[in-house]
Amino acid sequence: MVGLMSMTPVHMDHGGAALSVVGLVISLHIAGMYALSPLFGWLADRLGPARVLAGAGVLLPLAGVVCALAAPTSTGQLSVGLVLLGLGWSAAVVGGSAQLTASLAVADRPRVQGSVDVAMNLVGAAAGIVAGVLVTVSSYALLGALVVVATVPFLLVAARSARTGRPAAG
Repeated sequence: MVGLMSMTPVHMDHGGAALSVVGLVISLHIAGMYALSPLFGWLADRLGPARVLAGAGVLLPLAGVVCALAAPTSTGQLSVGLVLLGLGWSAAVVGGSAQLTASLAVADRPRVQGSVDVAMNLVGAAAGIVAGVLVTVSSYALLGALVVVATVPFLLVAARSARTGRPAAG
């Protein structure tokens, strides 16, 4: 998510987008990340975290496809792609956190969740760096396609977990 998000302004700049337009697209993405997180929490409580994760497994590759096919001048399409990306991230984080903490003893939850959050942020930072290199040597479209490919294993695990109602490792 971080790689695609961080390279979208560069992609839009290549299409001549004004800074205000780039800012609006990123703002919509950030709204997608956080505005519906209470809804994803409610869904995790009602339907189970595995189903919320399965939803993320649909939203994330869809975002990758929408972004991969977007020309640098396709502001509307990039906005849709980044909102989907933000929603997918939110569903993955909320569903994943709910599923993780439900599988732990109460005393272990803060330490493990904190460790997972640190790992997620380190991977996100690395993804931002790698994304810049990928776009430099190839294209933004390849980056979007890689988001799709990278989410296939996630989707398979989430689908299995949603079917069984248990964490995939369980």
